[in-house]
Amino acid sequence: MKNLNALITELENNAKSDWAIKEDMASMYIQDAKDATIILKFITNPFDVNFAKASEYLNTLDTSIREGIIIAIADDLGNDFLVKNFGWEV
Repeated sequence: MKNLNALITELENNAKSDWAIKEDMASMYIQDAKDATIILKFITNPFDVNFAKASEYLNTLDTSIREGIIIAIADDLGNDFLVKNFGWEV
């Protein structure tokens, strides 16, 4: 899950940046990183992989972070996987 992990790292780094703090956007990036981490855990937990919960959670997210996660999953696992398990297509 190289691309999804990279997205999470990018969001966490953005949250720590001076401009995000100055513009009062750090909390948004922190929440986006948490949301992406939740999706990652739903689809990689070897004891409880749950694509239905991951898909349901993904559909509740704001457009921007949802699209970022969708693209990362497609890059990591392929568009066919994304369509089959999430109903989204890139």
